[in-house]
Amino acid sequence: MTAIKLGRNDPCHCGSGNKYKKCHLPTDEAARSAELAAAAAAAAAAAAAAAEAQAEAEAEGEGGAKEAAESGFRGQQPRAGGAPKRPAQGHSAAPMFRRKAV
Repeated sequence: MTAIKLGRNDPCHCGSGNKYKKCHLPTDEAARSAELAAAAAAAAAAAAAAAEAQAEAEAEGEGGAKEAAESGFRGQQPRAGGAPKRPAQGHSAAPMFRRKAV
């Protein structure tokens, strides 16, 4: 069953004869707000768990970084997947000449 979208000035779905905005709109908005808050809290908890897992993974991999620092490696760390870094778009070298404004 699909939910019917009520306008603020439509008659309320409870059958009271009042406009929706005067009858059930505040309670429906409070319920929706509570649902969104619960979803946001769940997403924040999942993000915190993912960040903690990543921190643990990085802590396990610190040995390789320490070895590289001890060996005198000062170059740029390779990117994930071995992809080379591309220059930013629109920030290339200056043109060889400039046109005069006409």
